[in-house]
Amino acid sequence: MKQSYTALLVLAAQSGDKQAFNQLCELHYQASYRFAYKLCQSPQDAGDITQEVWSKVAKDIRSLLEPGAFKAWLFRAIYRRFIDVIRRQYKEQGIAEAPLVAAQPISLEQSLDMLSLIARLPWGERHTVYLFYLEELAISDIAVVLDIPQGTVKSRLHKARKRLSQWAQQ
Repeated sequence: MKQSYTALLVLAAQSGDKQAFNQLCELHYQASYRFAYKLCQSPQDAGDITQEVWSKVAKDIRSLLEPGAFKAWLFRAIYRRFIDVIRRQYKEQGIAEAPLVAAQPISLEQSLDMLSLIARLPWGERHTVYLFYLEELAISDIAVVLDIPQGTVKSRLHKARKRLSQWAQQ
């Protein structure tokens, strides 16, 4: 239901309906911010990335050929902007000093809730699990967002499930 409603809003926004675009933004802004935050672990950077991407979405929405794929298209734009920010930081500060991506997963209290277990996963697995389970994207959409083959998405999910199962039993 949400996906078909989103597709209708996209079609209306592509026709120039500003109210439809505003509804689209209201519907997906929080999810886009959460995804940006999961990538960079910084509220300020996540806010900047989200704002920049939504500005780009407003300009480029007519270029989206498949309105039903809006969320994957949006998340792909966020992921690309995140990669651009990392590259810029590497050039400005050097690889060893770039703060945007933590080398180690964030150490949460010794809680065994699922979110803390997911936070311990390696970067690629963590983001794949986040997109699949929390954002409910299809494997094909995750492949588009992360720019990896569908087989890689499946293997990351398999490895992550195996790790999470082992950690939950400890």
